[in-house]
Amino acid sequence: MDMIVKEIKAKSCLTKSKLTDYVINPYTGCEHGCKYCYAVFIKRFQDIKEDWGDFVYVKINCIELLEKELKKAKPGNIWLSSVCDCYQPIEEKYKLTRRILEVLSKPEFKDKFTIEILTKSSLIKRDFDLISKVGKNLELGMSLGILDDKIAGKIEPFAAKPSERLKTLKEAHKSGIKTYGFISPVMPGLVNLDEVFKKMKEAEVEYVWVELLNMRKSTLDRLLPIIRDEFPEKICDFENMIKNYEKYVLEVREKVKCLEKKYDLRVREVVVHEER
Repeated sequence: MDMIVKEIKAKSCLTKSKLTDYVINPYTGCEHGCKYCYAVFIKRFQDIKEDWGDFVYVKINCIELLEKELKKAKPGNIWLSSVCDCYQPIEEKYKLTRRILEVLSKPEFKDKFTIEILTKSSLIKRDFDLISKVGKNLELGMSLGILDDKIAGKIEPFAAKPSERLKTLKEAHKSGIKTYGFISPVMPGLVNLDEVFKKMKEAEVEYVWVELLNMRKSTLDRLLPIIRDEFPEKICDFENMIKNYEKYVLEVREKVKCLEKKYDLRVREVVVHEER
């Protein structure tokens, strides 16, 4: 199916958030089509009929809104992005994220806000010049869990290969950009935490987040059929996790604590989604 792309006018670009002070989502929807993505929940709030991964709505007025909103906003942290990847493929055409960074790099804003970018795309290398211009108040994060390129291609079909993401992190570090790793989602039988910590340490990230798989029914309904079809030998691991979730969370927390010491790599937070 061809990607459905719509240009829309948004009511706001800078949005207050429970996750951090503010988020900017220049797009609604995401072409990466990750099977575990929980942002699918936004469909019901916007009456979107298309399947997640088959549509992208482009907020073409985001930039004209942003500068006005930044002037009025109190200082704080901005996260790019919470329910889309701001460097998904369509960004190459529309350049909304690059234009957002151009605004944020202005002298009146660059010291007023701290910025965290999170992506799965090597397209971000295009904007290393602007990211460097924003400077010390910006951190670039790469989301990574599965390390095998072929396995990731089944579950994260249109995201950059894990090997490309690690290469991008290394290049960012060499360019003097602050980097962090977002180890997500942790999935039994598919994500080797020890190996991911090792790769993040080699990439010289300053710290990592660790996020467990979101256990919402809408997430599992999309993910489990792929596991059964493509990785049938792993389905027992998933079923055991679901049945003994609290135990699984404790095991992951303990493993992360050990790996933090082993690799001398600070863990900012272990994210567990309580909603099920």
